[in-house]
Amino acid sequence: MKLKHRDFGIITSELAASRDFYVTHFGFTAVYEAEWYIHLKNGEIELGLMAPGLEKQPACYQKAYNGEGIWLSWEVDDVDAEYERLQAAGVAALEPPQDRPWGERQFVVRDPNGFALNIAKSIPVDPSFYA
Repeated sequence: MKLKHRDFGIITSELAASRDFYVTHFGFTAVYEAEWYIHLKNGEIELGLMAPGLEKQPACYQKAYNGEGIWLSWEVDDVDAEYERLQAAGVAALEPPQDRPWGERQFVVRDPNGFALNIAKSIPVDPSFYA
């Protein structure tokens, strides 16, 4: 299967706060806004923010995200510079940048919904990781 569309969505009662977070800190632009749905775009990456409890949506889209069990990874050119930029803007990190043995330098922040965002750059895999 070849995937063609690059977006993901968060069901949230924090539409405005979520929009502002992604626009301010990650360079997204709001390309569509309604009372119940906001669509954001940054290059080829798209993000939908949808209010919970919409009658016409399937049952699986009724409840707001509960803040657990999912993450999204974005690769950046300079993990440390992005960490410093976000810290200066008041975005709290769950952990500071670290080199991981599986081949990633990364840190993690949460959006207003508790959604974990892994900000990373590929680095060489530590040979001990394969052991």
